[in-house]
Amino acid sequence: MGNLINSILSGVTDAPILNEGYYIDPGALGNFAKIIIEGVGIIGVGIIVFALVLKAITLPFDIYQRVKMRKQTLLMREMQPELEKLQKQYANDKGMYNQKMMELYKKNGYSMFSACLPMIVSLVILIIAFSGFRSYSTSANLAMYEKMSHAYNQAIAEYTVEGKDFYLNEENKLYEMVGEDIRIVADWETDASFAENGVSYTMKTISETKYLTVQSADENDNKCIFYQYPLLNGTKGNREYKIDKDKLFLNAEAKAQIDAMVQNETSPVSEDEACRLYYARPGAAAAKAWYEDGHDASFLWVKNVWYPDVSYDHPIQSYKSFSKQFDSNTVKFKEDGRKDKLANVLDDKKYSYLTMEMSDYTKKPNGYFILILLSVGLMVGSQLISMRSQKESSKYQTVDGSGARTQKIMLVVMPIIYGIFAFMYSAAFSIYMVMSSFISICVTLISNLIIGHIFRKKEVAQIQEKNSRIPAWMKQQNEYKNGKKDKDRPKGNRKK
Repeated sequence: MGNLINSILSGVTDAPILNEGYYIDPGALGNFAKIIIEGVGIIGVGIIVFALVLKAITLPFDIYQRVKMRKQTLLMREMQPELEKLQKQYANDKGMYNQKMMELYKKNGYSMFSACLPMIVSLVILIIAFSGFRSYSTSANLAMYEKMSHAYNQAIAEYTVEGKDFYLNEENKLYEMVGEDIRIVADWETDASFAENGVSYTMKTISETKYLTVQSADENDNKCIFYQYPLLNGTKGNREYKIDKDKLFLNAEAKAQIDAMVQNETSPVSEDEACRLYYARPGAAAAKAWYEDGHDASFLWVKNVWYPDVSYDHPIQSYKSFSKQFDSNTVKFKEDGRKDKLANVLDDKKYSYLTMEMSDYTKKPNGYFILILLSVGLMVGSQLISMRSQKESSKYQTVDGSGARTQKIMLVVMPIIYGIFAFMYSAAFSIYMVMSSFISICVTLISNLIIGHIFRKKEVAQIQEKNSRIPAWMKQQNEYKNGKKDKDRPKGNRKK
């Protein structure tokens, strides 16, 4: 047993145990998105509901803006003859035209910026929501890998010893917390090891740091993965898992598989790496099974909505591409609240263990550009409808018609921006953009129909009122024609 302990403490090799219980806090806005999306249960449908909620928040501002714009258009129509005169008069002097135009606007109570405030409020809400949505996307993607890590570890728990947690006090006494009571179990200076419930605990000082090693006390079981952790006064460090090769090699079948990996002519590995792979493979298979059991982040044709809907990207990425999303984020642990960098939680080696059975997903296209085309197409449609509804109001805002040209430029620029976003950000955000544009088109068409009907009635009433302003003598004659008695006629107009 002594030789076995010395072999263990010499640090045979790291075991393929993955960290779990880690997460990225998406913040208040990200948690708002999380509540809605995860509350629905289906990622894609949850994103659609999220888009509907945001549109419901901004809808009053949108409607107010459209009503205000319609009123401004009516004012613009009334000023049209004077604007046409100004355009001809100052065709070669833009500065003077703009000055005279602003004077005319002020005289008639027209404001170019009165409809901008609701639009600014809506834009601010959307920018805040975009920020929260991105935070949630990053958090949700990492959460998926954390749950895969849990499935991975559960699969190799059969081979891993699990013992109690002990601590060291100022008097070098090893103790266990039992409720609110302290139970002393050993003296660091005199007790080298002890055993409880089939688990062996060994105390050892390595490089001036005190470690407690936890291993199975049964040499005949299959628990060849043990762990150790550093002890400080009143605290314990993180577990460092290792493989007991001496005990593992007592299993003839395991020894044969490890030797085969070491002697493989195509891709030979070291004995230490072969030991890691021996345990990593069942863990990776369990992670893949969890992923395929309805826990992936797919929606419709997109295999992973946390990555773009493009064919050159893949549902499971390389560690380099995967880790880029988390460069500026701090990973936290649920158990003790400590913070760490992703590279110290899920590094390249552990990531390769976790995904080693998912090579098919590293080659499959993540999407087929459909969401990108939809987002661009719907934005073009939204811009065309917007241009049509604002055509009259923009006609006379500039002396040379540059207002209309600006709208045409926006018709090209906005879809390009949407396309860039769709390429750069996740398919989840593309789903949001598609739904947002679709809802905007519907709201614009419906509101234009309703508001247009209301204002047309007002325009008709105004025209009728305007046309009814006739001289008093003519109104009096019309009254006589409508049944007034002859005796009420002026003497000169009475019938003979």
